[in-house]
Amino acid sequence: MNQVNNNMAKDINILLIDDSDVDNFINKAIISKEDNISQITTMTSGHEALAHLNSIIDNTEAYPDVIFLDIKMPRMNGFEFLDEYVKLPDTLTDQCKIYILSSSIDTLDSEKGKDYPVVSKHLIKPLAHHIIGDLLSED
Repeated sequence: MNQVNNNMAKDINILLIDDSDVDNFINKAIISKEDNISQITTMTSGHEALAHLNSIIDNTEAYPDVIFLDIKMPRMNGFEFLDEYVKLPDTLTDQCKIYILSSSIDTLDSEKGKDYPVVSKHLIKPLAHHIIGDLLSED
């Protein structure tokens, strides 16, 4: 059991946004091994994720605490998602951490992610189990 997570006050609601069902499956399996995870929702597009977030906009308890976001997606890439996400009410976006989770090792993608204050960090796929506890306990 991860001692850091034992000290957390509430269970964590996770949203995975990735166009790859395989990546979502693997990441969900890795994350679900952590303590204090109340829910893991997967979405396969930025449009779908925005629709979901807008549908729960009045329910702060259902709003995710953490979003893992792929940036290389068709139709709406991760940066386009972020452009729309920042338009949501601050009361919601302030309670959520976004981690870019991408196979891209392009430094331009990492630098572009820094242009969005809502992005906490750029992670390279695959998601590693040993860093999940550290990420979920960051302030």
